[in-house]
Amino acid sequence: MLPKINISKILLVKIVLSIYYLVGVIGLLHPLTYALFQQLIPFTLISTLVVLLFFHGKWEKRHIGVFLLIALLGFLVEVVGIATGLVFGDYEYGHTLGFELWGTPPIIGLNWLLLVYAIYGFWESYRIPTLAKILLGALMLVGLDVALEPVAIALNMWSWAGGAVPFQNYVAWFVISVVFLGIMHLAKIKLNNPVAGFVYFVQLIFFVILCVLL
Repeated sequence: MLPKINISKILLVKIVLSIYYLVGVIGLLHPLTYALFQQLIPFTLISTLVVLLFFHGKWEKRHIGVFLLIALLGFLVEVVGIATGLVFGDYEYGHTLGFELWGTPPIIGLNWLLLVYAIYGFWESYRIPTLAKILLGALMLVGLDVALEPVAIALNMWSWAGGAVPFQNYVAWFVISVVFLGIMHLAKIKLNNPVAGFVYFVQLIFFVILCVLL
């Protein structure tokens, strides 16, 4: 059992994250604050990842290596996707996610790490076969992307040729998620992160609300 002080800290962080994302919804929906909150999206991604990793627990050198690998692979697969259109489909990034390298904002790699880590941490508490954890986790990530895509387009994170999100994108998300979650399991990353699942669901709710109202 976690000490009371840690439970209080975890509860406080969950409350702060909930308020933070709620304020984000309000800010993005209001015309007067839309531009400001749009610019804050990269900061939101980085700060959420920092909070998530703060509760990682016991760090090992290989953990850092695996996390950097996933972030790097996440960035590179997007670079290939932008250059060829063969991975997700034909798309391009807007200016919302900040600095770009080879047509791709490096922060997108950190976003892959954020999402994969959150899902991995969520399923770690369940005693089910590893393959089931990977497949269910990949489906959850695809579900998040379904809600994310209309919001990302509206916020000028990226845009698709022809305006429609191709089914290929969701297939790619599933396959890539399986690979990244598989890497985490192959590396035998042991974690008991009390905010991992919460981060996934607060982001899912955030995108679902914006998807409906934006």
